[in-house]
Parts: sequence; C-alpha cells; structure tokens
Amino acid sequence: MPEEVICALELEDLNKGANCGNNMSGVKNVYISLKDDVASLPKLLSNRTSYEDFALLEGNIVMVNGERFYHIYCSRDMGELKYTTQGTFGGKSMKANLEIYHPGFKPKLLGFIASVMNSEAIVLARLNNGDVHMLGDADRGAEIGENVEASSGKAVTDNNGATISFVYDTPTAQVYTGEMDSLIGQSTNLDDEQVTP
Repeated sequence: MPEEVICALELEDLNKGANCGNNMSGVKNVYISLKDDVASLPKLLSNRTSYEDFALLEGNIVMVNGERFYHIYCSRDMGELKYTTQGTFGGKSMKANLEIYHPGFKPKLLGFIASVMNSEAIVLARLNNGDVHMLGDADRGAEIGENVEASSGKAVTDNNGATISFVYDTPTAQVYTGEMDSLIGQSTNLDDEQVTP
C-alpha cells in the first residue's frame, strides 16, 4: 500500500538567496552505485508543509554489505544538472538530466560506458553550492542518457574523452542530506585530482 502523503502546503515567498550564501554553479563530484548494491534509500517527507519538503530527502542511504559508491571525475566547469518538466497538465513530472565531461579517451572510460549503459544506477551529484542531488529510487534507477559520446578529438589541442549523461524521471528533485563518508569509502574525490589524457 502506498505511503500516505499529507500535503498541507501554504504558498510562501521565494526571495533572492542571501548574499552570504553559496550560490556557485556547476557540478563538483559525481558518485555512482548499481541500484542492486543499495539496500535502502531515503524518501521524501510524507508531511509536506513547505517548498523544501517537496525536495529534501529524509534518512540515509544504506548499502548492501561491503558495497559503496564510486567516484566519477568531472572536468571543472563541464558538469551540469538540469530538471525539466514533462507531461501534460494534471500529469506533469520532471526529468533530471546530469551531464558531465570525463577527459581521456582510454579503455577504462570506454569500458565503463559499455558496462553501465543497460544498468540501473543510483547517482549522487555534489554541486558546487554544497547540495547533493540523488538520481534514482528504490523502484527505478537512473539510466545512461541518449547523448553519451566519447571522442578522440581531431586536432592535437582538442578535448578527448566522453560526455556522460544520466537521466531519471521523477516527481521532484531529490536532495540528499544524509551521511556521505561511509558511502564513498576510499573513492578518489580530490578536487585537484590530475587526469592525464
């Protein structure tokens, strides 16, 4: 039986963020786990009285024994998370689209794409503003998008690597506020990680 959602929302002002707040744009780190390696996931609040209640998740991600999330390096200023509305009035939802660029046209990157392109995943995107967005849920994981493209480049100075995207149909954005350290374990997540093409 579906969980009952109590929607007692009253509209509230949506003002400009505080000048001292972190409003940086872009994606900082991306972490991925296969959906089958996750034991349980947090859910949206069932009692929703404010705007944030429609986006903030309550609880922690719990992994299957011994599993963790794995880091995917994203080139600086080349990662973006978008939410777009879809559907007709009365049945609208959102599509999350996370797109990043990973440099280096190498077998490990190409093998990663091939190995996950038909798998469901849970993806965590840590944005430069500090928020962590979760793509995927217990019923349906995020999937590799249609516009994934790996390229060797043409000129010596061209980028070589892959544009990787993940898509997820969702009623709303899902912002994860739970514990992260045990999820990523020994993942390489240094901001100054050097990747040689």
